[in-house]
Amino acid sequence: MNPGWQAIARFIIRRRIPILILLGFATVFMWINRGTELVQQMQNVILTDDPELDDYFKYQDYFGDDANVMVATIEGDIFRYDMFSDLYRLTDELNAQEGITGTINLTRIYDLFRDDSIEGFRLEPIMHKLPSNQEEMDTIARRIKNLPFYKGLLFNEEAQTILLAVSFDADLLNTDAKIKIVRQAEAPIEAFANKYNTEARFAGLPVLRVNMHETVRKELMLFLVLALIVTAITLALFFRSISTVIFPMIVVGIVIIFSMGLIGLFDYKMSLITGVIPALVTVISIPNCVYLITKYHIEFRRTKNKLKSLILVIERIGIVTVMTNATTAVGLGVLAFTDIQPLKEFGIVAGLSVVSAFFISLLLIPIVLSFLPPPTPSQTRHLDRRTLEIVIRFLDRVVHRHRWVVYTISLFLTAFSAWGLLKVVPVAYIVDDVPRDSKLLTDLKYIEDRFNGALPFEILIDTQKKRGVLKRKTFEDIAEMQDSLAKYNDLSRSVSVADLARFFRQSFFGGHPDEYDLPTRNEFNFIANYARKTDFFNTGALSKNLADSTMQVTRISASVRDIGSLEMEKLVEAVRKDVEAVFDPERYDVAVTGTTQIFIKANDELIENLLKSLVIAFFIIAMIMGALFKSGKMIAISLVPNLLPLLMVAGIMGFTGIALKPSTALVFGVAFGIAVDDSIHFLARYRLARKLGDTVSIAISNSFQDTGVSMIYTSVILFFGFVCFTASDFGGTQALGLLTSMTLGIAMFSNLLLLPSLLLTFDRDDHKEFPDE
Repeated sequence: MNPGWQAIARFIIRRRIPILILLGFATVFMWINRGTELVQQMQNVILTDDPELDDYFKYQDYFGDDANVMVATIEGDIFRYDMFSDLYRLTDELNAQEGITGTINLTRIYDLFRDDSIEGFRLEPIMHKLPSNQEEMDTIARRIKNLPFYKGLLFNEEAQTILLAVSFDADLLNTDAKIKIVRQAEAPIEAFANKYNTEARFAGLPVLRVNMHETVRKELMLFLVLALIVTAITLALFFRSISTVIFPMIVVGIVIIFSMGLIGLFDYKMSLITGVIPALVTVISIPNCVYLITKYHIEFRRTKNKLKSLILVIERIGIVTVMTNATTAVGLGVLAFTDIQPLKEFGIVAGLSVVSAFFISLLLIPIVLSFLPPPTPSQTRHLDRRTLEIVIRFLDRVVHRHRWVVYTISLFLTAFSAWGLLKVVPVAYIVDDVPRDSKLLTDLKYIEDRFNGALPFEILIDTQKKRGVLKRKTFEDIAEMQDSLAKYNDLSRSVSVADLARFFRQSFFGGHPDEYDLPTRNEFNFIANYARKTDFFNTGALSKNLADSTMQVTRISASVRDIGSLEMEKLVEAVRKDVEAVFDPERYDVAVTGTTQIFIKANDELIENLLKSLVIAFFIIAMIMGALFKSGKMIAISLVPNLLPLLMVAGIMGFTGIALKPSTALVFGVAFGIAVDDSIHFLARYRLARKLGDTVSIAISNSFQDTGVSMIYTSVILFFGFVCFTASDFGGTQALGLLTSMTLGIAMFSNLLLLPSLLLTFDRDDHKEFPDE
């Protein structure tokens, strides 16, 4: 008997009406304060404490957000006068739209002309009026093709593909309006492409963000509905009773409201990570209900007294339920100690949701059952299912007679999984979770093939002196750096102020494309004097995006393929070596930066923080087990069966080529915290049997009979509950569902075979392992 839990049980039953009222008020309060707003800002997703963020923020201060440009490409004979004219009108239409700050394409480019009358250059649009026939268009086309400055940036002549860069208001991209403004921009571009029987392709971070936002919004409800349906069906199949389906679902509904309320109370927003919490707590809440109801049916069969059975349920498994929920809460809540804000939010809300689920189920289930009639024989018939009884007896027989087979298989799986673990590759892609056959991904690959990239890659150069950008040495160093960048196949053609210098020289010497080169030492001063008298730096949007107003800071801007974190790290490291070789650190402060690199870097840190949280969770759960069993041997026995499933799933990842990325790294902490629950239930019943004087063998058999059914029920429910996440359109969420389901499925067999086998082998000291508390 446990006087403390007995007193709690009697208090719950006697004060059931006030408790229900308080729970009702709390539920209404949480509903009113629920958080449903979706996250908008990109920084919330990629936030990291890495020092490289300073360089990125510095870059943003000078040149704005590089994550607000959408790239569109169109293939076709763009130099047909009617198509080119329509492209001009399309640009006017785009520039008139709300939220668009500018559009760059071939119809909006400029040419430079030497004007000796002013000893300067004139900047003129490539055309002053729309072409009226093909002959006029051919003249314009020849002019464009004679301007190397734009080749590889705005058109690929060999592939007959042009590029449109559409810039959006960065502030609007951080609101719900981003969906409207991006889709409105895509619509006329697609109409233009359809008119000429071609296809418009879109890429860029605004497109990715809109796609993610729309999918998250859709999947929040999808996951929740699927989890509820799967849980309800599984409960109905197990218990064959409407009441044992309805009341757990009520508990789940209240827990969902509490989880949404916690998001609102902490002023968090829904993201791809926190968005799975309602469905996650739906799945996690059910085991509490299953254990309580199953134990109630077992006790009622024995006592034939409803209230006494309810008190015994709370008294006997109350501490066990505390421990199981504590381990689950630790497995999720430990993420609150990471350095990544989205993971902090997930850990806090998920951990507190599990705690809420414990109290709600412990209060609501016994109270509801106390108002209902005693269970009928048909409602407790699930305890006598012949199939489950045969399974439980078979497992008991295997443990007692063939445990060395269990050990042999376990050792083989451990060795084989360790081999697979060595094959796991930690790599993440910016479009990692996008379906392989999605238009977003196929468009990105199409644009990468023609322009060698569609994601930003930047080099920030601070000359440390005002007007330092205009020094001839600066142009030479930047040009040398660009030559180094040109050798990388994963980078697009770069653009910089050195290209502008080449453009000036070409214009100075008559405009022939062969003159597109850096001015020599003798030429530099002449051309510089002409350049000072041009309005290029006042009207040229491109030039203003390449240097700051004081001409102290400039950049080399390029695009990069989505090559993954591992290859990106190699590329960045190689570029940094080139930077060190080209730029004198006494004269320049140079940084390789851009949203793409920061995003990949953040993914690496996400993985690192998730793995650290797993280690922390392991030690905290070990401490919880120690508080329950007060024995180092029993702690080891309880943890080993739950580490094997994690190792096996890691091995499966290695053999099947599933990469270690944030979504897959999250699996291990979540699954470990949940899987340990079965060990606690089995060991708690085993400890009780040993205290009552049972031998090890008999205690194991009794534990099988008393907890085996509940362990199978909850494991099956959890398995199919997490399978729901495989319905996601995001590869990461699919992996979370699939790998967690696999881990929990393996953990069930491990806790039903390896755990009792270890007890039978190593627990030989009668009551020594379980001293009275």
